[in-house]
Amino acid sequence: MNNMLVRISILSISLLTVMASAAISPALAKISQAFPGTDPTLIKLVLTLPSLLIIPFSLLGGWLASRMKKKYILLIGLVIYFLGGVGGGLAQSITQLLIIRGLFGIGVGLIIPLSISLIADFYEKEERAKMMGLSGSVSHFGGVVFLLLSGWLACMNWRYAFGVYGLSLLIMLTVFFWLPEPESKKPSGLVKSKLPGGVFVCAVLGALMMVAFYAAPTNLAMFIENERAMYTSTTPLFKDKAELEANLAQGTISQTTVESFKNNGIAISEKAAFAVEEPGKRWSIVDKNKKYIVTKQKDGLVVSSERMGRPGIAGYFLSAMTLVGVVSGIILAMLLRLFGPYCSVIGIAAMSIGYSLLGCASSLTLVLISMLCIGFSSGILMPLLLLRAAKITPEASRAFAMAVVSVGIYLGQFLSPVILKMASSFPGQDAFRSQFNFLSMSLAAATVVGLFSAVKTVRQGGFKQYAAAKPMH
Repeated sequence: MNNMLVRISILSISLLTVMASAAISPALAKISQAFPGTDPTLIKLVLTLPSLLIIPFSLLGGWLASRMKKKYILLIGLVIYFLGGVGGGLAQSITQLLIIRGLFGIGVGLIIPLSISLIADFYEKEERAKMMGLSGSVSHFGGVVFLLLSGWLACMNWRYAFGVYGLSLLIMLTVFFWLPEPESKKPSGLVKSKLPGGVFVCAVLGALMMVAFYAAPTNLAMFIENERAMYTSTTPLFKDKAELEANLAQGTISQTTVESFKNNGIAISEKAAFAVEEPGKRWSIVDKNKKYIVTKQKDGLVVSSERMGRPGIAGYFLSAMTLVGVVSGIILAMLLRLFGPYCSVIGIAAMSIGYSLLGCASSLTLVLISMLCIGFSSGILMPLLLLRAAKITPEASRAFAMAVVSVGIYLGQFLSPVILKMASSFPGQDAFRSQFNFLSMSLAAATVVGLFSAVKTVRQGGFKQYAAAKPMH
């Protein structure tokens, strides 16, 4: 058995997993345009429906792994993955597209538990931790490749974006020729009954983590394009119609406008340029490098800041986020030796900081920094969670345990938009920022809880197992 080829085979599977559903997120806007009149919720289901199907089939894959050869299950999953992935580009209606995406979710569900359990089957101790970190890194790297490539393909045609899933064909061949069947003891009874309670705790934590993490890929494009409401003026920004027409002719604003902005905490120059965007409904005010949009609505005049950028840039930012996840996953073993049980605290805190920055972001630079923090966090937390589940589970039950944890992870992905929609009324300047602020504060509270837990572990001598670990040569 060539250990390097086995390593490549196992890690290549990770390319297709965590960010699989989100890979076509840059194409959502064009998919919406391709099926005009479709409920936006159905469009979002193109992204989240696979996560719902992943749940039962992940459990089925874990259950079958104790009764069939893992390699066979993996190959079946890869075939379904390929057909459901590439097939999305052939859909002629939103219904067909959702059905095909459901098929894609089935394929991912069969693959997920095996991609993790194979690492536990072939590797032990620090090498296992190292491979788990590399698996997380490869998964995030797959997200980088998929997001960039699908975004580029979507610019030509939304159907081409589904072509990124064609990579599964190459990985299918890699698994077929290079991956041996792992040796494992197969129990006569049901594997499910032997799962320790800690596995279900990991599943719940995985769900909560994904509710938070998935707020980035599902909201970023719309957040960047969204005009940020600053305030609503119930009084006119000009004394009368004559003053409005005079200022429009000169392209300038009135002292009334300046005072209105000032009373709402916005400093604006009297030399700001004033122009009509849509007669009688929408105007623009440009002051130096800042642009404000004034929209006429029933409640009054809504003053908003211009969108930060076009949604296409979200693909690049999400790629940067996943790329940082690659790096943090690669150095996971080193971080464990340095920080031991505090690693998870660092990961949660990083995500809290990321959403805190996103909640107050007014520039693309700040948005990018927040994405880097969130990506760094996910590159740490996901492998740590899976490592914990693998450590506390007997070998014979490991595949099913990974399936249970995967259920939590993908349930969190599916529920993320639903749960965060309920948080939209959280104090903030708009629905997006309300969600980000809610996540920031929730994660800050989780950081405090994690810190107390880590301190307790250290006092009980739990840090020694990390400090004693030696690097692999």
